[in-house]
Amino acid sequence: MAIYKSILVGFDGSEQSLRAARRACELARLHGASVHLATVVPPSTVILGELMTPEVLDTSPLAEAARERLREIASRLSSEYGVTVTYEVYQGDPGEVLLELVESGYDLVVVGRRSLSRLERMLMGSVARKVVERSPRDVLVVP
Repeated sequence: MAIYKSILVGFDGSEQSLRAARRACELARLHGASVHLATVVPPSTVILGELMTPEVLDTSPLAEAARERLREIASRLSSEYGVTVTYEVYQGDPGEVLLELVESGYDLVVVGRRSLSRLERMLMGSVARKVVERSPRDVLVVP
């Protein structure tokens, strides 16, 4: 009986997240599971520009670039490990989005660990930490 059937990977394009995706694929091969790569970009936002005029900061080009990168990585990992790898780009807070996704039926969440300074952790928090602390499913943090 397979322990994990569906593995979610938080993927931000960093070397740590690529290591996490590779580890997820190794586990998927062992358990006959599938892997889903999730990249989260900020939503388009209205900002105040010059002369206090509202302007929209459009993040759709960022999302499209991320989707293309994910397509390439998913294809490479699928070929290399012989497992099904799907992908999608989401908008929002990365930790919150991963927590919402895990509720939709994933058995395991795999994330990379970043080396943040004390100030960065205090100001931004850590996606891995948020997921570890709040996930109802198993979480694997890959260094």
